[in-house]
Parts: sequence; structure tokens; C-alpha cells
Amino acid sequence: MSKQKYKHLLPAEKLGVFLSLLCAIHCLTLPIILFIAPYLASSFAFSVEMEWILVVLSFGMALLLLWQDFRKHRKPLPLYFLAMAVLIKVLDALVGMKSIEWIFGLLLGVFITLAYWYNYKHKTACTCKIK
Repeated sequence: MSKQKYKHLLPAEKLGVFLSLLCAIHCLTLPIILFIAPYLASSFAFSVEMEWILVVLSFGMALLLLWQDFRKHRKPLPLYFLAMAVLIKVLDALVGMKSIEWIFGLLLGVFITLAYWYNYKHKTACTCKIK
């Protein structure tokens, strides 16, 4: 894909997508790494603190970016996907079952990615000037 197609994406949006993907990768690799090397489970990279840091940064960046674009375009679908991701994280925290935690992590990553994807689609279809 050409750089022209993505030249209007803000650096903050790129960071938001990166943080969401990093969170999804983190959630997907945790069970594999736990299976292969159990002693890594106690490291900072896979600690509860790191999980919450990634979640808060991802949700915060997504909310900031999606809300700004919602105010311009009045398309709520990306915000609905973000709300679903937050609901999934709340359910994950309430259920607290380590054996199915990866399912919640995968769904969380999928919904945040969908939010960014639909937001991107709205922005590229818009006829207004995005600044």
C-alpha cells in the first residue's frame, strides 16, 4: 500500500493502532509463552501491572481519537465497538478465570481494531477536510 493512502493519519492515530495491536499480541502470546516457559510468567512483561498499563493506554488513546473524529463526522459505530471492548475488559475482570483470559484478550483486540477500522473508513469516505 502506498504512503499516499495513509498520509492523513495523525501520528497519535498510528500510536493508538500500534498500542491496540501490541495489546492483542500480548494477550495472544501469553498462553503460548506460559506453556513454553513457565518461569517467564512472573516477569514484568506479563504481569498484571503491564496488562493494565496496556489496556489503559489503548482505551485512552482510542477514546481520544475516536471521540475527536466522532465530533467531526457524527458516525457512532467506532465508539460502539470501543464500548464493546470496554465491556469485554470489565467482564474479564469480573470473571477472573485465568484459563479463558486469552479469549477476552483476543476479543478486546478485535473490537478495538474494528473501531479503528470503521473510523478510518469514515474518514476516507468523508468529503470534509481533515486537519
